[in-house]
Amino acid sequence: MPCVSEDWIRSPPLRVAKPTRDKETFYLKQYIGPRWGKLRLNQVQPQAVEDWLHTTFNSWWTMHGVRAIMNRIYAYAEGHGLWEEGKRSPVSKAKLGKKRHKNERKILSFGETARVLQRLDDPYKLVIETCIATGARISEVLGLQWKHVNLEAATVKIEQRVWHQDVGQPKSDSSRRLLGIGDLADRYKHRAGAECAKPDSWVFYQKRAPERPLWDSGVRDALHQAAAAEACDFPGLGPHSFRRANITWRQQVGGSAIEASKIAGHSDLEMTSEYTFVTPERQNDLTRRIQEKIVQATKGAASNTPGPETEPSPRVCEEQPLATTLIQ
Repeated sequence: MPCVSEDWIRSPPLRVAKPTRDKETFYLKQYIGPRWGKLRLNQVQPQAVEDWLHTTFNSWWTMHGVRAIMNRIYAYAEGHGLWEEGKRSPVSKAKLGKKRHKNERKILSFGETARVLQRLDDPYKLVIETCIATGARISEVLGLQWKHVNLEAATVKIEQRVWHQDVGQPKSDSSRRLLGIGDLADRYKHRAGAECAKPDSWVFYQKRAPERPLWDSGVRDALHQAAAAEACDFPGLGPHSFRRANITWRQQVGGSAIEASKIAGHSDLEMTSEYTFVTPERQNDLTRRIQEKIVQATKGAASNTPGPETEPSPRVCEEQPLATTLIQ
């Protein structure tokens, strides 16, 4: 039975995208290797993994990610005949507890978004507007070259992404997709003309180094400054917030969850549900629709219900008193 540290820790599989590979390499070398590297796969105990995760990491999502990396070690071992096929890994039995988020999960309202956009200048404004319009990840937007833009069809094609200036493949197969930019096509057309755009040129580039794509940190800084000026900044606000907003708003305006999922490049609807916010405004809108239906039904029922019938008055003989008539 091989040790946890063999093969995978030395070099995670190249089929994994570079950002993921770099992240996994970091956790393997800094955390998983030092703690579990000397143990054989069958010596790892679920409770020990669970205790280690909870005492080592503060974030639920970090624990989730590290457990996933360890699970993939067992999958890798199973694929190479080093772990019994179909046997559940002990790591998968470690419980993470209730899902929790480091920052409050929220999105800006339509009004707040409009005010923030008014304070942004291009290229940052167009970057954020593209995130809002398409639901694309910031890395995908910054990875756009003019050869990926179809101005006539008003679409952009996600073929690559930029992460820390490294140009690589999209996050997953489902991330390769064609996205509509709607009315932004005119803005893109104007930018292409002003820049004398060439197919291999970056749509969003560094001012001092046009041959390099724009840094996402610059976009984030500009966004925070604009949001702070409008008193609507919050921890966790970033371009990804508008990806969540797009998924939420797309369903609010009539799109189905399946459409939102496909456009977002999610592999399943469960992930889309994680990104969907049901705001109090949306809840009240839906609630009022229900209440209006009840009011209409109540009015309809009232108009169709006949009034109470009145008992006919007993006929009284004019010639005799009532008492006399009853006795007779």
